[in-house]
Amino acid sequence: MCLVRLLLACGPCALLFLVVLQPLELAGQTSRYEGKRVADIVFEPREQPLEDAEIARMLPLKRGEPMHIATVRASIARLFATGRYEDIQVDAEPHEDGVIVTFITRNSWFIGNVSVSGHMFSPPNASQLVNAARLELGQPYTEAKLSQAIAGQKRLLENNGLFEGDTRPKFDYDTLHQQINIRFEIDSGRRAHFGPPVLQGDLKLDPAKITSATKFRRFLIHTWKPMSQIRMHQGLDGVRALYLKEDRLESKVALESVAYDAGTNSAIPSLVIDGGPRIQVNTIGFKISEGRLKRLVPIYEERAVDNDLLAEGARNIRDYLQSQGYFEAEVQFKEQKVRDDRATVDYLINSGRQHRLEAIVIRGNEYFKTEVLRERMYLQTANFLQFPHGRYSENFTRRDVDTISNLYQSNGFREVKVTTRVEDNYRGKTGDIAVFFQVNEGPQYFVGRVQMDGVERLDKAKLLSRLSCAEGQPFSEFNVAADRDTILARYSDNGFPNATFEWSSKPSAERYKIDLTFVIHEGRQEFVRDVLVNGLQTTEPSLVFHALDIKAGDPLSPTAIAATQRRLYGLGVFAKVDAAIQNPDGDTPSKYVLFNMEEAARYSLAVGVGAELTRIGGCDTCLDAPAGTAGFSPRVAVDVTRTNLWGVGHSLVLSTRASTLDQRAILTYTWPQFQQNPSLTLSFSGLYENSKDIRTFNSRREQGSVQLAQRISKATSLLYRFTYRRNAIDEGTLKISPLLIPLLSQPVRVGIISLTWLQDKRDDPVDPHRGMFTTVDLGLADHIFGSQRDFGRILARNASYYALGKRTVLARSTQIGDITAFNYSGDPAAAIPLAERFFGGGASSHRGFAENQAGPRDLVTGFPIGGNFTFFNQTELRFPLIGDNLGAVLFHDCGNTYTSISHFSLRQSQRDVQDFDYMVHAVGLGIRYRTPVGPLRVDFAYSINSPNFIGFKANSTADLINAGVNPCQTYPDKCIFQNAGHLQYFFSIGQTF
Repeated sequence: MCLVRLLLACGPCALLFLVVLQPLELAGQTSRYEGKRVADIVFEPREQPLEDAEIARMLPLKRGEPMHIATVRASIARLFATGRYEDIQVDAEPHEDGVIVTFITRNSWFIGNVSVSGHMFSPPNASQLVNAARLELGQPYTEAKLSQAIAGQKRLLENNGLFEGDTRPKFDYDTLHQQINIRFEIDSGRRAHFGPPVLQGDLKLDPAKITSATKFRRFLIHTWKPMSQIRMHQGLDGVRALYLKEDRLESKVALESVAYDAGTNSAIPSLVIDGGPRIQVNTIGFKISEGRLKRLVPIYEERAVDNDLLAEGARNIRDYLQSQGYFEAEVQFKEQKVRDDRATVDYLINSGRQHRLEAIVIRGNEYFKTEVLRERMYLQTANFLQFPHGRYSENFTRRDVDTISNLYQSNGFREVKVTTRVEDNYRGKTGDIAVFFQVNEGPQYFVGRVQMDGVERLDKAKLLSRLSCAEGQPFSEFNVAADRDTILARYSDNGFPNATFEWSSKPSAERYKIDLTFVIHEGRQEFVRDVLVNGLQTTEPSLVFHALDIKAGDPLSPTAIAATQRRLYGLGVFAKVDAAIQNPDGDTPSKYVLFNMEEAARYSLAVGVGAELTRIGGCDTCLDAPAGTAGFSPRVAVDVTRTNLWGVGHSLVLSTRASTLDQRAILTYTWPQFQQNPSLTLSFSGLYENSKDIRTFNSRREQGSVQLAQRISKATSLLYRFTYRRNAIDEGTLKISPLLIPLLSQPVRVGIISLTWLQDKRDDPVDPHRGMFTTVDLGLADHIFGSQRDFGRILARNASYYALGKRTVLARSTQIGDITAFNYSGDPAAAIPLAERFFGGGASSHRGFAENQAGPRDLVTGFPIGGNFTFFNQTELRFPLIGDNLGAVLFHDCGNTYTSISHFSLRQSQRDVQDFDYMVHAVGLGIRYRTPVGPLRVDFAYSINSPNFIGFKANSTADLINAGVNPCQTYPDKCIFQNAGHLQYFFSIGQTF
């Protein structure tokens, strides 16, 4: 038997060896096999990373065909191209009248889950150590990558003062999927402390002052802090800030090295410093504050001085002056040489006259209305407070010219020309200017015939239906680019990663029409071989697999992989979800999709503080302020969450809130994806609340509920809910007529089944500018649900938002609610328990009232007793006030809480002091300051027709009871005419609605 062996090393050099080198002995050994029939092709080991059918399709070497050394080389190259093999050897041996070819292979390994464990001090944390390894999921594994990973982790440990740290990799091999999971066992060792830094170079400053700026040493006690990467960076920044404070803008501070002394366990940083000269920046001809000058001239931020940065500073100063109305400003700079450790940069400013941009005139536009163009422009005419001189500069003008041109070009006006002209002393008024935009639209070009070639494995008709460049539509290269992205995205979604797009155009037979030809090169389609999930510890695999949007046999779609990644994050149990394709560069038609999870902490704690400042004051038993007095109520909220219960994604949350007005605790158990349906969420909750926010009484509520939430669409949801609660009122705090106390102070049990419909089409839930938000809540309380009172309840609210220009918004909100009692022998209005009635008024419903002060009042004490029907309408005009962050609101609120729906009235005036069923109006002004968590708002409201009432002036509810059944007859001098208050104010975060 004659054995021929071809030994290949993995990589391009081996392939080059095969192609270029042809040793004479190899040719001699194989000469008797050249041209012989291939009797069989055998692989060792028998289990290969590729399917037999797949191997047979890809190999140029075929059974029954003549064997040629060139074909063997091509077969080896083809196998290497799959990326699945680290090493391939080929044996040939005679068999009857042919030859048996044996491929002896060693598989490649691919990186799977990378984790760390062991005895570690943070920082660095486990995630940082994993990132430092730079072992990317799905990429080929090599010993060189492992060495680099260990070095990276060692470097990170040392940067954090852990010089004695040790890293040991442990491997877990998944031979079926050629995946290697790596766990680094890390012993971080003890953390070193900083030592006195070594300062080298031209310091220019006192070394003690520099050492103090590092803040490596603790304040007062002067012991050295433990070393960490963050403290090192903060120390270097502190030194740089010190030099910047001394106007040494060209100073350079660098960390040269850190010397570790094991005996003292100290780390000695060596800093190389070049102090540089002091640099003074002056403005001549116009005064600019030092703080603004530092923001305008980039040498302060870059800590370098060169002509490019100084020229940029001159442009910034000119733009700033033009934004202040100095539209003719000219700025030049002059740099002085260093003398006596000092250099000067002078900006020579000729500001010219201050102007106002009074008008922006656009002419020649026929296709687009002027309003459409104006809303896209950056130039702004002068208006009160926000832009007192307007917003204008040459850069802004050029930007608006480009904006208008691009808009026209994207709609088929290929030859559009936009020119500008500035007119001074506009309409004869000195200092006023106008900017004229002249638009020469030119002809509009349209798409003629669209031809798409090369589409073989997708539906051409569907692709054509998605195009912007349809026949008869305006032609532009913008639309062609959009269509290219659409087509390639469609191919990518269907597993064609190498699809390409080319296009060409030519004039159509018809004038101003362009014929288009799109040529698609599809390339090879790739599929999902299988989906592999790693990193699960407590989470049940079934929870993950039900969330997968991709499965074996599907086209290899990056969009589907990203969607699955989002769904896995949406489970709320993973802190990190990495997604990758194993062996992404391998030339195979099917590939593994990998998801590597990092489970989130199972326990979390959230603490929040806040306050309410409005008319909420008064004690629990005092009767002297039924309309409320100015008060301040601090608030603390603490939430404890336990996630991923039993590894199935369920959660348990304890939410508590405590303030001077309200103490509340809610325990909620949530079951997401109920019955494996991603649109269903089941929850159980129990609540205990002790509330004082309604000044008429203090109430205690114990409640249990079960709710099923169903997500119908992205914007629409349904909530099915059953609630059973017990409301009890503290009789000692009930500020109403003694005749009503026995009736309204009784504890009441309510069992109610309800349905809530929500639809949210707002563009931004925190600060909406467009869209609509609607909620409708229907409830039924009946004795069959264990309720002591039978009633139906509906509460609906609709809010809509309309953008008027760039930043002006018209917003409105309407709220309607009704409670109707049945199966009650007495007055239906009195059948509704006091704590179940509608209480309105305040920051979120009607700003003409203090909190919960709207509606019917007790005829003796004047305190609100709630109603069974509510109607509120709020309208706001939201507009910018000063700059980009400060805005204002003009608002009108109207409505009231009524005794019942039969008492509803649009009447504007109060008939007498016992009449509260009429429409109350309020107008006001609000200030909004934009913050990352939402607008900070202050509202001042004036109630035009606030209600009058009689209030019983007494020191306590005991005095009221002692006065008998008719206190006003017993003590007429204590029954005083009062008003709910014309002026109200509110302070909170977030828009009103």
